[in-house]
Amino acid sequence: MAATIPDIMAALKTRLETVPGLRATDYAPDDPKPPCAFPLVPAIPSYRETMRGATYMIPFRVVVLTGAQLDRTGQKALAGYANPAGAQSIRAAIEGDRATTGAQTLGGIVQDVVVDGFDPDGLQEVGLVNYYGGTFSVRVIASGV
Repeated sequence: MAATIPDIMAALKTRLETVPGLRATDYAPDDPKPPCAFPLVPAIPSYRETMRGATYMIPFRVVVLTGAQLDRTGQKALAGYANPAGAQSIRAAIEGDRATTGAQTLGGIVQDVVVDGFDPDGLQEVGLVNYYGGTFSVRVIASGV
């Protein structure tokens, strides 16, 4: 059976929970408590292009918020999350199950997952509060229906 978008979002949360001290959810919270990370529901511009054939690729975005303001602590934390490796690395966490499965599979529900990029967005408004953070671009390759 093909993984659903909610399944993939839950699996991303599970991988994000491996980062020490980071609060992870599988949805965008209305009152985030930094440091936190969560996947956004993906934009799918063309179902016919994205989900054709036996496999499909869905571009997810994972948001990381480090503080309710721009400060030195938040910037240092964001730099740690942006590192390609290490205990605080978001990339290492998301791609971290290769050792047990032979591929980066989010616990076996997809064929592969790759963190393609990072954008330090700066201040992001959530409700009435501005948070400091960034967004990771994540490519998920999964089996079709």
